[in-house]
Amino acid sequence: MDQLFKNLGLNKKETETFLKMLELGAQPASIIAKHINFPRSSTYLILENLKALNLIEEFKRAGIKYFKCIPIKNISNVLKAKQSKIEHTLEILAKEIPTLESLENKLSITPKINFFEGHDAVMNVYENVLKEKEFYTIFNPKIVKKIMPIYVQKAAETIKKEKLNVKELIADCKEAKEYIKAYKSANHQIKILPNTMQFDSDTIICDDHIFMISYGEKDISAVGIYNKSLAQTQKTIFEQLWRKI
Repeated sequence: MDQLFKNLGLNKKETETFLKMLELGAQPASIIAKHINFPRSSTYLILENLKALNLIEEFKRAGIKYFKCIPIKNISNVLKAKQSKIEHTLEILAKEIPTLESLENKLSITPKINFFEGHDAVMNVYENVLKEKEFYTIFNPKIVKKIMPIYVQKAAETIKKEKLNVKELIADCKEAKEYIKAYKSANHQIKILPNTMQFDSDTIICDDHIFMISYGEKDISAVGIYNKSLAQTQKTIFEQLWRKI
C-alpha cells in the first residue's frame, strides 16, 4: 500500500492523514489534527496538498469547513485524468520541440556529474536510459522488483518494442530466473552472475555516460557520470565479465 500512495505523490504523513480521514469521514481540520497528533497549522498544509492532488474534498456546513476523502473507487479517475493531461502535454511538447531547440544555448556548460534523489528523479533516469539504442546493466532483480516494480516491466517492454540492444548481468535469486524466462531475447541478452556476487545497487552503462543507482528501504538515489572514456572503460570490464560467465 505504501507504494500506491508514494506513486500518488503522498509522503508518509500525508498517507497517514489520508488513511485516518478514511476512518473518520467528514471532519473539521481541528478533529483531523487531533487524531493525527499534528499541529492544526501543519494539518492545514497537509490538507491543501491532498486537495491539490484531488484526493480529498472540502465543503462548509453551518459555517464550519469540513474535509473528507474522495470515494476510493474515484482514485482511478484521478489517475486517468493525470494520464490524459500528461499525454496531451507530450503532444504539445512534440510540436514545440523545434522551436525550443532553436532557443537552446548549445554552448552552455554541461555538468559532468549529476545527482538524483527520490523515486521520481530515479524514474526519470530510467526514462532517459530507455531512449538509448544500446546499454548494459548490472542489477539485482529481487531488489529492483521490490523497490521499483513499475520499471522492471516497462523497461523490458520498451526494450522489446523499440528493439534496443541490451545486455544485463543480474544477481542470482528466484526473481532472476523468472526475469530471464519472461524477457530474454536475441536483442535483450541476460546472464546470471555467480551466487557469491550479491549487491543492492544498479549500474547502467551507456555509450558516453554511466548511472549508478542505490536502492534503500526509504531512500532511492542515483549518480550520473557523463564521460565517454569512463563509460567505455566500464563497457570493456563488463564485456570481459560477460564472456567469463
